[in-house]
Formats: sequence, C-alpha cells, structure tokens
Amino acid sequence: MKEGQKKAFNKAINNANKVAMSLSDLFCVDRHKDQFLNLVKDKLDIVFANEQEILSLINTKSFNDVLSFAKELKKNIVITRGAKGAVAIKNNLIYECSAKENLKIKDLTGAGDLFAAGYLHGIINEMSIEKSLDKGTEMSSKIIQKIGARI
Repeated sequence: MKEGQKKAFNKAINNANKVAMSLSDLFCVDRHKDQFLNLVKDKLDIVFANEQEILSLINTKSFNDVLSFAKELKKNIVITRGAKGAVAIKNNLIYECSAKENLKIKDLTGAGDLFAAGYLHGIINEMSIEKSLDKGTEMSSKIIQKIGARI
C-alpha cells in the first residue's frame, strides 16, 4: 500500500465510530497479508470475508482454526461460505445461516458486496446477528440470479 493510501485509510478509521471492511479478494489478502492481519486484529470492528480469504489470512486449511481465531478476537467476523451458507462469530458465539436453495445462479458478481450491505443494514437497524445474516443472504441470493451487480 502506498504511503498516501495508508494515510487516507488511517484517517478514515480514526474518524469513524465503527469500522467495517471486506477482505475483498484472495489476491489482495495474499499480497498484503501482514497489513490485513494487523487491520483485522487492531482496527476493524466488523470483518467480512469469504472462506478462502479468511483461511489464507491466518495460513490454515481448517475452518475450525478460523472459528478459534475469530473467537479470540472478540470482534464481529462474518464469513460467507457459498453453498454452505454464512457464519458470524462475535463474543465467542457462532451464528450460522443456511444458503438459500433452488436458486438459478447466473453470475456471482456483487454477491459479497450485497451480502455485506444486507448484513450492515441489519446491524445498523439493530436487528439480531441472525436476522442480519438472513438479510445478507437474501440480498446476495437476489444478485447471483441475474447478470451484473445491480438489483
């Protein structure tokens, strides 16, 4: 990350009440692993990742290791797992949401972003973590059944 980018990022974090971020892309995680790990541990309140991204971030192949890591952080770690659904870990508790069934999947573009938007909608509106996971799953299920990233 270039110095100007890092400065802007830190300014945004330092001026926020809560900070949420998606790990975004496996390539980004692999390329900036140490910086991402420091962000997750020290700066972020809510972290979104897909299963491959979080496994790579902590250098493991075991999802149980991911659950242990997330419990230790005492933050809100939200992981999408494709057909396995989604999981949120917060304060040593694990919340799970099944994937929607019988979907006609056309394009995965925007699925993670729409999931995060639905989940954050739930959190901002003081819904439970379970309902927030459901909202994220609902939104991502809609977008993957059409071409493109707009609902």
